[in-house]
Amino acid sequence: MLFSTPIFLYLFIPVFFIVYFLSSNSMKNLIIIIGSMFFYSWGEPSFFFIAIISIALDYWLGKLIYTSKKTRKKVLLIVSVVLNVGLLVYFKYVDFFIVSISSMLEYFGLIVELKLMNIVLPIAVSFIVFEKITYLVDIYRSEGKPARNIVSYATYIFLFPKLLAGPIIKYHEIEAQLEKRQHTFENIKYGIFRFALGLFKKVWIADTISKVSDNIFSISVSELSILELWIGIICFTLQIYFDFSGYSDMAIGLSRIMGFHLKENFNKPYISQNFTEFWRRWHISLSSWIRDYLYIPLGGNRKSKSRTYMNLWICFLISGLWHGANWTFVIWGGYHGMFLVFDRMFWLRASKNFPRPINVFITFVLIMIGWVFFRSDSIHYAMIYIKKMLILDEVRYDLPTLILNNSQISIILFAILWIFIPQTWLKKYNSNYLMVPISIFLLFLSIIYVSSSNFSPFLYFRF
Repeated sequence: MLFSTPIFLYLFIPVFFIVYFLSSNSMKNLIIIIGSMFFYSWGEPSFFFIAIISIALDYWLGKLIYTSKKTRKKVLLIVSVVLNVGLLVYFKYVDFFIVSISSMLEYFGLIVELKLMNIVLPIAVSFIVFEKITYLVDIYRSEGKPARNIVSYATYIFLFPKLLAGPIIKYHEIEAQLEKRQHTFENIKYGIFRFALGLFKKVWIADTISKVSDNIFSISVSELSILELWIGIICFTLQIYFDFSGYSDMAIGLSRIMGFHLKENFNKPYISQNFTEFWRRWHISLSSWIRDYLYIPLGGNRKSKSRTYMNLWICFLISGLWHGANWTFVIWGGYHGMFLVFDRMFWLRASKNFPRPINVFITFVLIMIGWVFFRSDSIHYAMIYIKKMLILDEVRYDLPTLILNNSQISIILFAILWIFIPQTWLKKYNSNYLMVPISIFLLFLSIIYVSSSNFSPFLYFRF
């Protein structure tokens, strides 16, 4: 069950919030768990029971880690992390490793038949595992305490707005809210506004633009003109931002209606002047997780410069693999890691000599080139795509396959304005009387779209 489906909008949300607000405060977390379990099991009934057992085990291990002595504490942490990473590896990477090993053996002339296990990837397994690891590591570091009871811990993991694609949050950041939170008209009003805004970004902008990018990326590169190639990746660059930030807006909004204050996950990333700034603005909860649970444990910048550069690159290779079981994602992660290293080596200093618009333009183009790997099904396709984007004398300039209607052109131009023009109006209307009519208007437009169009899943749900 996904946020932009009729069953969620017309049935689940009304029923859930009616029951939630009619319940006593002592029952509200239990209502969230029941609602979240129904929400998740609707799409993943097989993985649901594994998740329940894993959550119960983590709750028990968290208690043991907190009360154990130093040596035993470390052993318990290693066990718990291995179990969680093992869960992620099994469901997400086993078949990928089998294919990779088979290809490597074939390259060396060894023909070995390795059968795929055809394991179905559960929705949001990456986000669930990351939050479970966060909880256990923070207890080990004494940065947080175990949940007071398993209901609080299950609410933290299963809180349905952020369950499928984040933002990734730390238990101690919402621990107080799990115990006691305010259900005010201001929270409800702002929550509805953020949900309406996110739904509009998803169905009107991301889904409309996706029809253009999907069409272009389904065609052989040899049949595409240079204009089509650039339009294809510009559209995907817009699509992935409005799709993912739209989900984050909806997650933050639904959580706010219940009294939870989740951290922002996006802050206008495409106005970044370098890759370092981009990762402070894009998928903020993931970049914070990488910093706190990968980069710093590897040594961060406390060692030599070469070690710091290696740590950055390793972190983003892992980040790329986390996004998907395909070498294209690994290349994408390595690509970003490379430019983060370049930032440290020289670009952060050198870029001060250029006007901000020039730095933003350079960074934006480089990020778009990286998105080609993210969007492509194979490294070979991505390399050909990029080559023909950049080498002008090897492409045609006619438009044999590109079809853009007026509606799509308008949405693309609107999206480009959205990402580059400063938008302080979200904060401005936080307590403004216009928030209610804007919310109603956006919901009305979005519901019309949902009712009359085919369903399009969120991009990040496959990660």
